[in-house]
Amino acid sequence: MGSNVGLTKDAGWQFGIRKTVPMKLETLWKAFFSHRGLGFWSEGVDQNFSTIKEYSHIRTKWRHRDFAEDANLQIRFIPSKNKDKTTISFHVDKLKNESQREMTKDYWSKVIEDLKLLQET
Repeated sequence: MGSNVGLTKDAGWQFGIRKTVPMKLETLWKAFFSHRGLGFWSEGVDQNFSTIKEYSHIRTKWRHRDFAEDANLQIRFIPSKNKDKTTISFHVDKLKNESQREMTKDYWSKVIEDLKLLQET
């Protein structure tokens, strides 16, 4: 620790991760927001999204179980040129410190890894 990776001038600490999965945009979106899909990623997420643009992105608040305060969460869905793959991107900012950034990294890295389970529907 101590490298200040992820420290921004205005938004506190942040973390982002993305992955391209072999699913069409609409298929991934529907699976991601299904009851089963929400079970993979929605822990600590305020499901009263401040922004929701279908097949594009959401914005909301998120709180890791070990945090006292909320962070901002944005999830983007980006279709590939051939339309058979979609990149999903998670970005969290307004984290309090580097320790929260590391916990956020661990949480969302596991979510990214678990996306393969959504393909098994």
